[in-house]
Amino acid sequence: MAIPTPINAQKLDTFAQVLGGLLPAFLLYMFVPILYNTVYRIVKEKESKTRESMKMMGLTDPSYWMSWFVFYTIQNLIITTLAWIVLLINVFEYTNVGEIWLYIFLYGEAIFG
Repeated sequence: MAIPTPINAQKLDTFAQVLGGLLPAFLLYMFVPILYNTVYRIVKEKESKTRESMKMMGLTDPSYWMSWFVFYTIQNLIITTLAWIVLLINVFEYTNVGEIWLYIFLYGEAIFG
C-alpha cells in the first residue's frame, strides 16, 4: 500500500539551492577580467599622459568618460549575451528570458560603476 502524500507537498530541489549560492560568484568572475582590463587601460593612459594631450586638443571630461562607458558597455553586451545563451540551455527553462538578460546586463553595468 502506497503512503499518501500531502496535497501541498514541496519537492526539494538541490540544484536550485546550489545554483542560488554559486551563480552570483560565477557572474562576478565573469566580469572581473573585463573590469581589470578596463582599469588597466585607464591607468596606462594616465601614465602615458595621453588624456592631458587630448585635453590640450579640446577634449572635455564628459566626452572622455563617456567613451570609456561606451567601450565597457559594448564589452558588457557581448559577455552578457554569451552568458545568457549558455544559461538558457538547461538552467533557466521556466523563466522570462528577457528578465534574465536584463538582470545580468545591469549587474555588469553596476560592477563598472
